[in-house]
Amino acid sequence: MNKLRYFPVVISAPSGGGKSAVKNYLLKTDKRFAFSVTCTTRAPRPGEKEGRDYYFVSESKFRSLIRKRALIEWAQVHGRLYGTPKKSVLSLLKKGKIPLMTIDVKGAESVKKIFKDSVSIFLLPPSLKIMKKRLEKRGENSEEISLRMKTAKKELKEAFSYDYLVINEDLKKAAEDICAVVEAEKLKLFRNSGFVKKFASDFYGKN
Repeated sequence: MNKLRYFPVVISAPSGGGKSAVKNYLLKTDKRFAFSVTCTTRAPRPGEKEGRDYYFVSESKFRSLIRKRALIEWAQVHGRLYGTPKKSVLSLLKKGKIPLMTIDVKGAESVKKIFKDSVSIFLLPPSLKIMKKRLEKRGENSEEISLRMKTAKKELKEAFSYDYLVINEDLKKAAEDICAVVEAEKLKLFRNSGFVKKFASDFYGKN
């Protein structure tokens, strides 16, 4: 049987969509996934750790990475810079892992240009009301919530460019849906063309 080379999985969601919670659940329950850590100029939130959740860097360091073309994608979101280091993704693929990226819609487009076999998933909460409640629970103030809701409105317009939609009403179910997407993608013929060609060669060679 041919050995599968995995592909990057990109998860995007508006604030309150729960992409961090889903990411953490997948990493905990499915060893095929490994997080492709992004770098950011924002300060760590309570509980976040350097090198696990993000690489927290200064703006000057971030700008240096851009100049060196060391980032697959980068964007400014809510006044902070976020970017995905190329070496992080390539390293995980070489190890036979599924690089899991939680990035915004613009970043997802950039990943697709470089990794054409990547899979993009748009994550949404079950309702606008629940999304707002999650932001409030997270400790966001009214001004921050208003900004994030405006950004979400713009991001929703890009949802139709994604490969899949997952509704995050229940954390476990959302993670299971993403795993189902991976299982389906594994079976796509273009990912298994080498095996088909070998099978055909063996078949016709014996007849």
